[in-house]
Amino acid sequence: MSIWSSGQKNVLEDQSDFIAGFPKKKQAKIDATFKLQVIQALDNGQCKSDVAREYGVNLQTITNIYKQKDTTIKKHTQKYKLLKEVSNLNLEQNLLDWFDQQFKSGNTVTEEQLRSKAMDILKGLTQEFTCIDDWLSSFRSRHNISKYNCDNVCSEKGKEEWKRFLKSSDSRDVYLGGVCALSHNLDYNSYLNGHHGDSYVSLLFIVNSIGTDKREAAVVGKELMETEAHARSLPVTYYYCANSQVNYSVLLSYLTKWESELVSKGKSVTLVLDIPDHFIRNLHFENIRIVSTNNLQYVTNILEKVVECFKYHYRRLQISRTLTYGKDNSSFLDYLQMVGMAFYNVPPKFIQNLSFPPGEGSLFFNVKDDTESDHSISRWCKIYNVPLNIDQCPSLLDKYIFCDKKLPCIYCGPLDESMQATEVLAHKACQSTSSMEAYQAMKRLVSYLQGESAGGSIMKYAKYLENHLEYGALLQMHQIIASTNDSI
Repeated sequence: MSIWSSGQKNVLEDQSDFIAGFPKKKQAKIDATFKLQVIQALDNGQCKSDVAREYGVNLQTITNIYKQKDTTIKKHTQKYKLLKEVSNLNLEQNLLDWFDQQFKSGNTVTEEQLRSKAMDILKGLTQEFTCIDDWLSSFRSRHNISKYNCDNVCSEKGKEEWKRFLKSSDSRDVYLGGVCALSHNLDYNSYLNGHHGDSYVSLLFIVNSIGTDKREAAVVGKELMETEAHARSLPVTYYYCANSQVNYSVLLSYLTKWESELVSKGKSVTLVLDIPDHFIRNLHFENIRIVSTNNLQYVTNILEKVVECFKYHYRRLQISRTLTYGKDNSSFLDYLQMVGMAFYNVPPKFIQNLSFPPGEGSLFFNVKDDTESDHSISRWCKIYNVPLNIDQCPSLLDKYIFCDKKLPCIYCGPLDESMQATEVLAHKACQSTSSMEAYQAMKRLVSYLQGESAGGSIMKYAKYLENHLEYGALLQMHQIIASTNDSI
């Protein structure tokens, strides 16, 4: 089923069901073998922070293990000598090189084949390496080698349909596009209290199937830019819309610009776009062939995981900024900069793995960076010693990445081809607007018109409305002060 449901509000469904296909990296098992491997790594000159990252534990754990070095070696002398023999045979690098070569050649590697190859390398040992299975588990964890399992949401038939579709075209020219919503401010307390953000943006993102070409994301919000120069300097294409939702005008404007670029290069592409069908039926381009996800259900899985990864990077950037500059006082322009950076940080390798799923039961490189395998904010905080109080509710902190999943991100009202992308829609928010909010909004609009060098009757009436709204705002302030004095 597509993430869009006809006749209902368009929402992003719960994405947790899709994690099974690309499993989370397991927490390292801290046993004797693990401790001896850590000791050997440190003795070989690796720094503690690198070892902590490689083995998926925090820095303090590595420090504590090394403090007990002599005791651990004395207690497990035979195992320590055997591991040194294994190290001398360079099992780690030889096995990794072999697996990498098999993976690049397109060969399927199973768990048993990996074990068989390891045992073949270890033939020169003086005694049997009985902890080979524990070692292999640690090896797979360190190098993000996962076992692929067919997820429950999309059938194997859906994957085969997608593979056939990719084979019919150059995969570099097959693009995937989707829409999502994002509560851009870091209001964790509101989420814990069950509130949804009323200040949010919607995103239209497009990337080719191998992850090498990410189009500049289109962001739709209800904040006005002070000047046109501000909008041009952003790493995203920004559209103003009163309800923060992608509408037909945004789609038409964004894709028309891309069409012009393709025409100038003499290039044509195929775009698999996960939006309602009635939009697709009204979008016609010579150099962009638009295909619905209705017949390519597997693409919805890919897009939702891309969204998951994007939001993880966005929250990570936001937390880092808050810790660097204190309480989050970012401007809207700062948020948009982080949106652009977060989308850029989604690894091409991750997108490629999603687009070209390995065979059922085979082993594969999940991703190169351990923090990208499960997109867990609490895990990232622990690995990099981020001083947040996450011990009380780590699972809720991770869920905060998706706190905006119920926000509507696309406007499905009647199509109006004359509607401009920056025009304020007639469909206002349901909640009432205070006099102060109306005055602030009008001031922003006047600033925008001045930046656009608007004149004549438009500017005259805008200033007229600003003056009247200023009076309403002052009156509201007077009433608040009066009511406060009365209560005292």
